[in-house]
Amino acid sequence: MPYTIGFANLDESMPSVVYRRSTLEMAAAQHPDLHLLVRDNQLDDDLALANVQEFADQSVDLAIIFHINERLGPAFNKILMPHRIPIIAVDIPIPMAIYFGANNQEAGLLAGDALGRHIRQQWGGQVDKLLVLTESRVISVLRDRVNYSVAGLQNQVAVQGTDILYLDSGHSRETAASRTAEVLNRWMPYEHIAIIGINDDTALGALDAARLLGREHHVAIAGHGADEQVRMEMRRPGSSFVASADYHFEQYGPRLIDLALRIRSREHLPQMHYIEHSCVTAFD
Repeated sequence: MPYTIGFANLDESMPSVVYRRSTLEMAAAQHPDLHLLVRDNQLDDDLALANVQEFADQSVDLAIIFHINERLGPAFNKILMPHRIPIIAVDIPIPMAIYFGANNQEAGLLAGDALGRHIRQQWGGQVDKLLVLTESRVISVLRDRVNYSVAGLQNQVAVQGTDILYLDSGHSRETAASRTAEVLNRWMPYEHIAIIGINDDTALGALDAARLLGREHHVAIAGHGADEQVRMEMRRPGSSFVASADYHFEQYGPRLIDLALRIRSREHLPQMHYIEHSCVTAFD
């Protein structure tokens, strides 16, 4: 009997998100009785709600939801629970749903530690300012990513709390570039600026801003994701993008389909399922 999975993806304009969706499609194709209904949330709350409502209207067997606004989780439940449609939440938790994705504490420590090691090697451990790119729509696990990134950095180098700026950079490269440029202009006297991005898109945006201002050699940047675009950037001689926690995006599709099949079989599952992270650097 066919089994329909509705997948509401984060934002199809982001390369790492597109790649994760492609791994899901490839994994599902190995099972002829699985049917994927894919929709794009475009980082938009109203569209995400409409996509989930469509899943309910079409009576999908399972909903996989990847949406930035953690506060919307109860609304997703309200739509799907009356239809007894189980949910897998990707990277952003949803109450009572199975969670699959990042172990943000582990990933944060890895990225921050690698950034700190680079700063010790290249700047003698000096940090004038730390810019942390955050996202106002996330309230728990991604905050862990940021906080543990800062902790990992502080395990390696001294950074005073008064020298840390948390900036709502949005979730896209373009928005992060614009907002980072404003900060770098204010910080013109400082020449040792560490930057941590909540994902690689925001970290790349910060790099774009530094380059536009001719300040790339004044920054050292760490991100989260380690997709191919970032690996290529880190291979560029002299790049200030020095580290990225690897989320092993190639595993998302196969592991999500495995969870879907186990849910289909009514297996009792733990709520939390994590990626095991590593870190990619420009200097190891």
